[in-house]
Amino acid sequence: MAITGQYINLDGIKVYYETNNGPKNPLGTIVCLHTAGRDCRQYHGIMDIFADKYEVVAFDMPAHGKSWPLPGNKAIYDYRVYGQFCWRLVEALKIENPVFIGCSVGGNMMYHIAETYPIKAMVAMQASTYIKAMGTAYGTTVDLLDNPYVSCQHSHWDFSESLMGQKCPPEAHDFIMWGVCQECGRAKKGDLSIYNNFDVTGELDKITCPCLLIRGTDDWNVPDHYYETAIKGLVNAEKVYWEKVEGYGHFIIVEAPEIVCRLIDDFLEGRMTGDAREKVC
Repeated sequence: MAITGQYINLDGIKVYYETNNGPKNPLGTIVCLHTAGRDCRQYHGIMDIFADKYEVVAFDMPAHGKSWPLPGNKAIYDYRVYGQFCWRLVEALKIENPVFIGCSVGGNMMYHIAETYPIKAMVAMQASTYIKAMGTAYGTTVDLLDNPYVSCQHSHWDFSESLMGQKCPPEAHDFIMWGVCQECGRAKKGDLSIYNNFDVTGELDKITCPCLLIRGTDDWNVPDHYYETAIKGLVNAEKVYWEKVEGYGHFIIVEAPEIVCRLIDDFLEGRMTGDAREKVC
């Protein structure tokens, strides 16, 4: 395994990141954002597959995995701050031509990052441009995740398992569920507060880079209309592609890294045809 990890001090926070030590490809360096409450290990499969073609960088957001929290033992609760942090890391690591990929809350963040920062391309998986659930009963359960009398792990055990696809390999299933066991309530609350109080739909016309949207169809939590809304708003993007992957779910980066890598490679190499906007709009 060619993956190596190290720390960088970013604005006073020790941030853990990993790279596959892949070659510098003019098509871009792939920068990965993990799902809510988890860490950069979710991208090990993709790092291994791309080891001979693309440099891949994945990192733990503050308060996740091996990264230190914000001052006061806090996580990030605002998607704008989340985006700023990601871009500061890209600048600190001197990454050129970043291709951002993300899943779940990381997938949502693709739209904000592409609207705001000069990235080469973006890949959004299990993502939405708009979710406003913090004022609902579900939002109340998110607020409880940091309560000392609530077990974050147990509260999300069945929920996380229900999001996986029927084709998810047993070893991927076990790793995803081990991720549930290791979740920190404060970090999970931060991510889900962002995920469920998110609206960048009105700024989608600012996105000009090529966009690839991927949906594992067994994920009941992220339906087709989330993607259709995004596609209708991406009027100025250079290209927009939407790929549905049958039998896989919310954690598609772990469930099916081979398929994800094939789609990303086809996307960056220009082998995809048929703009999604022509089908949806």
